[in-house]
Amino acid sequence: MSQSVSRPRQELWRCYRALARTLRALQRDAPMVQGSLYLLRRKCGKPTCRCTRGELHSAWVLTRSEAGKHRLYTVPADQRGRLRPLAHEYRRWQRTRALLVKQFARLLAFIDQLADQRLQRWPPTKPEDHEPGTG
Repeated sequence: MSQSVSRPRQELWRCYRALARTLRALQRDAPMVQGSLYLLRRKCGKPTCRCTRGELHSAWVLTRSEAGKHRLYTVPADQRGRLRPLAHEYRRWQRTRALLVKQFARLLAFIDQLADQRLQRWPPTKPEDHEPGTG
């Protein structure tokens, strides 16, 4: 049994160390802004506008989900430079959080595997060929 438990234990500790690195990454102090910053290009709908010829209107926007709905916020030109790293930090944080969820699932899988290998079945199974009353 010791041999069969050794490998999952090693993997368990490997997962634990990776989990610690991820938790440290989530503890950064960098400020962040929820949402994604991008250049939105679209048509306005006026039949005589330049956008009907392919010259689309453009505006920098921050988009995020609020109460289940996507909201767009126009970002003034003087705030784009400040907002870009804040939105980037939020995306980095989201990716790290998603990694944490995967690592927890993997850690739990190894814990379950260890428990399975240690588990003893009880009551013991009865032999099939044993007939009652034959001793």
